Amino acid sequence: MIFTEIRTDLALEMREKETENAARRDAGEIDGVVFSEKREGNVCVSVIDVVNENGEKKLGKPRGRYVTVAFGDVANMTYGEYENICGVLAENILSLAKMAAGDVKSVLVCGLGNRRFSADAVGVISAEKTVVTRHVKNSDEKLFEAAGFFDICAIMPGVAAQTGIETLELVRSAANEAKPDLIIVVDALAARKAERLGCTVQLTDTGISPGSGVGNCRGAINKDTTGVPTVAVGVPTVIDSGTLIRDVLDEAGASCDIKIPCGMFVCPKDVDVKAELVGSMIGYAINLAFHKNMSIPEMMIM
Repeated sequence: MIFTEIRTDLALEMREKETENAARRDAGEIDGVVFSEKREGNVCVSVIDVVNENGEKKLGKPRGRYVTVAFGDVANMTYGEYENICGVLAENILSLAKMAAGDVKSVLVCGLGNRRFSADAVGVISAEKTVVTRHVKNSDEKLFEAAGFFDICAIMPGVAAQTGIETLELVRSAANEAKPDLIIVVDALAARKAERLGCTVQLTDTGISPGSGVGNCRGAINKDTTGVPTVAVGVPTVIDSGTLIRDVLDEAGASCDIKIPCGMFVCPKDVDVKAELVGSMIGYAINLAFHKNMSIPEMMIM
């Protein structure tokens, strides 16, 4: 039986894959990977720390922390549930920011992706919902301080097919100009399980490689390439067709002696709704993490 390799950007799913294999071998946890999980209502927060070379090899991820926040269908949430998840994301964004950069005084938010393509619009939507204040600080510092703002700027660099410029080059140029203490990069990801699409957020202090989930990997955006500590926030919105077929066959206990095609990606039929709601959620969470005197209702009307 010939299968395509599982394609996923989620560290949690790579851990699940490896522990399935490990269970067949030695029923043990993965050396070099520390895992913990906490559930509260319909929200599950999983934390994976990749701590050595073996952990990097097993998960295919660089050393660092990977936080996965999983929740239900965002389109059917109450406002209270939505606000609670924004708060959970804000707490974890701030925690990773402190781990990566210590006492953060300024942030550059980079909303990656293509606004015209719903499955790739999450990052752009997040940046649109971020309350930017650097221009206020530069023009009237007394007003900036009186309002209690945090120093945040944002860019939406688009994709190379639109600009002819690599995303990394634009992010690095913006960072050189703004000189932030921290970069937060938001982008769409690929998942292994269809039920994670649009209802999972992964946060990590290791940065991101734009396009890696769909086999179009561009220059990695991280501390090594930008010179600035980087936190990446990603939302799975697509799944590789070969990965989807493989999982369906495995769950059914079926097999077929054919090569499963890969390179085609599918997304939920309501991906436009999910991208808008989850993208906004991430933008609001960034605001909550750094602008201490703002509420979500205030953000919604800005």
